[in-house]
Amino acid sequence: MRDETRRAVRRWIPAIVWTALIFIVSSIPTLPSVGFRLAFADKIAHAIEFAGLGLFLTIGFGGADGERGRRQTALLVIASGLTIGFLDELYQLAVPGRRVEFLDWVADSVGVVAGYGAAVAYSARRRTRGRTAGGTAASSDDDGVRI
Repeated sequence: MRDETRRAVRRWIPAIVWTALIFIVSSIPTLPSVGFRLAFADKIAHAIEFAGLGLFLTIGFGGADGERGRRQTALLVIASGLTIGFLDELYQLAVPGRRVEFLDWVADSVGVVAGYGAAVAYSARRRTRGRTAGGTAASSDDDGVRI
């Protein structure tokens, strides 16, 4: 396998594994509750879960400063994340004990956008730090993963 292909595969592994984990958790009929009730705790959990997905999709698509450019990467990340969230909610229709809620999908969407935003902020911070250190800004890690 060529180095470029290897790097592309490695960029996508976190997003694929994270997506699989989302569907595995969605397969659990009833999730255990924590010892206290917090208003909208499930929506917060959805947002955090999908923020990770947004971050990993950003890496998969080539990073916040990837080959495609920031705007196109944002559209790909958000469209993919929203689609995965929608499919996850549909999947839960088939899981006994699970409910489908529109607000869960909204929380998923907010999380995806937040994950993308975190990747952009991290990338900008790295570029700024690289310039202030007197060097050039690093745009990729040793393995070619750009965020």
